[in-house]
Amino acid sequence: MLTILLFTLLFLFLWYYLRDWINYLKTGDPRETKQNYWMFSYDFKDNKNQEMYWNQDVQLMNEKKRIRNKLIFLLYLNTIVLFLLANSLVAKIMIFIFN
Repeated sequence: MLTILLFTLLFLFLWYYLRDWINYLKTGDPRETKQNYWMFSYDFKDNKNQEMYWNQDVQLMNEKKRIRNKLIFLLYLNTIVLFLLANSLVAKIMIFIFN
């Protein structure tokens, strides 16, 4: 039970760190806010002007978006692991209480 508690605290600390890092990492997209930090960059509609994608600034912004998307994916994985650890911890506590 102690190991599950320690892993839960570790993943909770990692979740806060990832959340803060994602909020800190700005790609330059004007549609990014602190409320939608958990959304992937392809959740937003792209611009219809296709010639703009060959611009150097847009390519740098897309590279930052790829890094941000990887961090968001890690945040989602971390959330799933936290859910599983919390369920395991609650089950262990219930077994401890009923025995």
